[in-house]
Amino acid sequence: MSLDTPQQTELEKPVTRYVYFVELHFVSGIIRVCTAGQTIAWGGFDWLGLGSIGSISALEESAGVASSALNFTLNIAQASYLSLALGAVMDYRGQPAKMYFCPLDEQFLLVGTPKICWRGIMDTVVVGVNGEQGQAVLKCETSAYGLKRRPSLRLNAAQQRQKYPTDTGLDYLTDLIAKPQLWLSKKFQQI
Repeated sequence: MSLDTPQQTELEKPVTRYVYFVELHFVSGIIRVCTAGQTIAWGGFDWLGLGSIGSISALEESAGVASSALNFTLNIAQASYLSLALGAVMDYRGQPAKMYFCPLDEQFLLVGTPKICWRGIMDTVVVGVNGEQGQAVLKCETSAYGLKRRPSLRLNAAQQRQKYPTDTGLDYLTDLIAKPQLWLSKKFQQI
C-alpha cells in the first residue's frame, strides 16, 4: 500500500487518527461499514460507523504464500447483520471482501483518498454473545487460501449455481443418488 505525501505526514505525527473501511459483497447486496464513531461519506457511499465493526483481528505477514485469515467482528444489534449472518451460506461464502485505510486529521476528516490495504473472500460466520453484546465474527481468507485446498473432482449444485446462476441441473443430484430408479424392466433385460 502506497500512501500519499499528506497521508504519510499525518501518520508521522505523535498522535495519529485513522479509520478502516470494510466492504462486504453479499449476494443480496453490498455492506459498507467503517471503524469510525460516525457514518462517513466517501466514494459516493455512506460507510456506517457507530460500532458496526467491533474489531478487526491482527493481520500477520509472512514471506511465503501462507494464508492468514482476517476476522471482522460485526455488531449484530442491527437486525440486517444478524439476518445476513444466519442466512444461507451461499449468500456470503466465496464473495469478495475489501478493507481500506485512511488517516484522519485533527478535525477527523479524511486525509486524501482511502487506500486498499487488504482484499480476500468471505469464508465462515460464527454468531455468539460476548458479555451483553451479540456479535458475528466473519472470517475472511486471502486468495492464497485456495492454494491450500486440493481441487475437488466433484461438482455440487452450489458450485454450479455460482458459475452458472440459471442452471438447476445439479439440484436433483442428491435425490437421484439417494433414490435409485428402475430404468429397464426385468422382462426387457432378459430379451
